[in-house]
Amino acid sequence: MKKITIVTLMCLVVAQAIAQLPGRVPGKWSQGIAQTVMTRYPSALNIPFKPWCYPQGYFLMGLEKLWRTTGERQYYNYIMNWANQVVRPDGSLVYFKGRSMDDMMAGSVIVWAYQQTKEEKFRKAAETIRKSYDDYPRTTDGVFWHGRGTVGQIWVDGVFMGQMFLTKYGKYVGDASYCFDEAAKQLIGMHTHLKKGETGLLYHGWDEDKDARWADRNTGMAPEVWSEGLGWYALILVETLDIFPKSHPQYNELVKITCELMAGLKHCQDQTTGLWYQVVDKGMESGNWHETSGSGMFTYAIQRAIELGLIAETSYKDTVLKGYYGLLSKAKISLNDGLIDLYDANNGLGIQKDYEMYVTRPRKMNGQEVISSFLWGTWIVEQYYSSLKPLAEVQPCPAFACTDYSQGKVFLIENDQIVWEHDAPDSNDIWVLKNGNILFTIGHGVLEMTRDQDTVFQYKSDSYIFACQRLKNGNTFIGECNRGRMLEVDSKGRVVKEVCILPPGVKDGKKSFIRNARRLDNGHYLVAHYGGKKVVEYDENGKNIWEVSISGGAHSVIRLPDGNTVVAVADADKNPRIVEFNPRKEIVWELSNKDFPDTRPFKFLSGMQYIPEKGLLFTNWQGHGVKEKVPHMFLVNREKKILCTWGHRTEIQTLSSVFVVDCALEGALH
Repeated sequence: MKKITIVTLMCLVVAQAIAQLPGRVPGKWSQGIAQTVMTRYPSALNIPFKPWCYPQGYFLMGLEKLWRTTGERQYYNYIMNWANQVVRPDGSLVYFKGRSMDDMMAGSVIVWAYQQTKEEKFRKAAETIRKSYDDYPRTTDGVFWHGRGTVGQIWVDGVFMGQMFLTKYGKYVGDASYCFDEAAKQLIGMHTHLKKGETGLLYHGWDEDKDARWADRNTGMAPEVWSEGLGWYALILVETLDIFPKSHPQYNELVKITCELMAGLKHCQDQTTGLWYQVVDKGMESGNWHETSGSGMFTYAIQRAIELGLIAETSYKDTVLKGYYGLLSKAKISLNDGLIDLYDANNGLGIQKDYEMYVTRPRKMNGQEVISSFLWGTWIVEQYYSSLKPLAEVQPCPAFACTDYSQGKVFLIENDQIVWEHDAPDSNDIWVLKNGNILFTIGHGVLEMTRDQDTVFQYKSDSYIFACQRLKNGNTFIGECNRGRMLEVDSKGRVVKEVCILPPGVKDGKKSFIRNARRLDNGHYLVAHYGGKKVVEYDENGKNIWEVSISGGAHSVIRLPDGNTVVAVADADKNPRIVEFNPRKEIVWELSNKDFPDTRPFKFLSGMQYIPEKGLLFTNWQGHGVKEKVPHMFLVNREKKILCTWGHRTEIQTLSSVFVVDCALEGALH
């Protein structure tokens, strides 16, 4: 068994590292999302959903971190511009109402503005916010209600909103004794009421009167542990402990709560994606999904706890890095404006009445919280770890079978190891069947073999064969290149149907006549004519009913469920590419070296497989004198984001076809 390592083309890595928005992968994603938000919202007053609320405070305090580590004045100016717009020259506040904890959080920015300028107007504005706590309603044991109108209710996210301002006011403005005592009371009180057993996690909320529509009638508790809500609590713990007096009598209790929460988060992280679920501790339950905003919060909080010396880096570094790359998997470069779009997050969420309501809430793109969670999470990782790799390098391609045309072999690769191989001269097509057997072409024939190397099906021909396919009826479709025959062969190797597609008068189509060909469910044949530089759909009798020209030489072809046709194009016109045509023969999507002008990694695009919900996996054949060390294979999504690559190694010469092992045959198209 041969061990192989997944690597990524180094020049591609370097290019991605230095590329900047718009339209390119940013060198640092924290700076990329900052640029994105500042471009889309030239004034922070326009960040959804109000000119003054927690979204402004959350984003601007993240931007402050970026300014502090980069020194780039644009960040400072953007924050200060908002502060000057919301505070009048006399120190009165333009938008502040103090009706809920959500309203308090943006006051953190006013404290920061006072730190920077020492202007009296900012001190007065901060004092106004501080005084609003004096008559704010509480539970009987002193925990602030979430809002003045949410009678008796505490929400786990509210403690972040309120204490982000209060602790900073105590540290940088005044009234420190009250502020830190109050912060400790709120953080510990929230934990006391909301903790879920010994998990370290906290429920979304608690109603002292037990009469809220969502409250358990016996405990008053909310039904679930909500990702983003718990994220707010995780953030305020580490942000508070960063400036909290170590001599304070509640300091050790806050550290204990923090350590328990970090352990609970580590336990609940999805090890495959690095993300956390919408309902944090029910990852295996039906309908649950990976929620981006909370994942960014957890990534930040865990790394901050490491930096504060509260938890061991040796135990939590992998959790942080998995979280970081999980966040990147939810970021796409927009085809509209070239900026970053973030997927799969809530856009504000009150307490829900049951599990089903949590997991069926709409997932939003670029929600008011996720833009900041992504900023906080990526910033802390990027400024602490200096040797981060691109996402494409750390998300390995799935298990797959492949043909090495130049070497004359086929391979099965699982868990990053070659687990099976067989000689196959000029092999160009391969399938892993439902029974686990491997079906592949061998130059002048087709074989089906078990993993024990037993042959269970064989067809031989004096014609080159570059296409095969197991049909739903159990027969095997075979495309004979020289003879131009579309064959259906039974399990005994007998031809049960034959259709010739050679032009009239032609006896030998030669080696370049056909590369990939497929029998469609309607009985038609979809054929990549490599030498003829076209793709043709033939009916069941061999009549040409649809055709598109492919100047670079058509190598592989897939018919998508929506009727579009995807073609992998070779190198005849020095423009290897993937082209998608609609039934009207219009190009609706195209991927080429124009999309990666700094690296131009594509040389000869050959085999491919469409994987629903992920993208297109395709091979990059490197014959015809290619000398560069470029990846053999790419997985690319609809947004033209490279999700993974498969690079060079001594065991492989050139890949011509690929089939993913762990995709359902009903969903994946090859």
